[in-house]
Amino acid sequence: MKRSVIIAAAASLGGPLYAGGPVTVIAEPAPVVVSAPAPVTYDWTGFYVGLSAISGTAGEGIDESDTQGFGAQVGYLRDLGTFVIGGELAYAKGDFDEFVEEWDSTRLKLIGGYDAGRFLPYGFIGLSQYSVNGPMTDLSDTVTIYGLGAKLAISPRIVAGLEYLVENKDGFDGSGMDAENREISLRIDFRF
Repeated sequence: MKRSVIIAAAASLGGPLYAGGPVTVIAEPAPVVVSAPAPVTYDWTGFYVGLSAISGTAGEGIDESDTQGFGAQVGYLRDLGTFVIGGELAYAKGDFDEFVEEWDSTRLKLIGGYDAGRFLPYGFIGLSQYSVNGPMTDLSDTVTIYGLGAKLAISPRIVAGLEYLVENKDGFDGSGMDAENREISLRIDFRF
């Protein structure tokens, strides 16, 4: 019996030794949550000035000619989040390949577009004062304009663009001719 008490005492004292001693609980590291990068935003709000190179066709339906020219524009855009609205005043001047006359146009546009970050597709409507001048021609009239365009922000201050514009008027300057000018312009704007 004495022997069983000694074995029992030894077993009670030696128990923790066989179990490996006190247990330290190590907390598992928290999982790392990687969030998606924030979408790239670009604020189109502000004034801009720029230049454009123009190529197109013009005529009154029967006689048409290719045209080339240049232009300058100044405008303001307001970024409303998803949509961008604004206005632009532009002046363009060029000549006809087939005729000796020259043309010029002062344009006022109302612009509406979709804010896709650094890319801005847009449409516009407006009016222009379109003139054709030459040795035997001096015509001028207010005509409607409409078209589509796209701007791409190269940097916070520099924006490149491409625009398609149509100017037309039935009975241009009382001449009985229906004038129509279609052009594509490559544009560069400086924002401030």
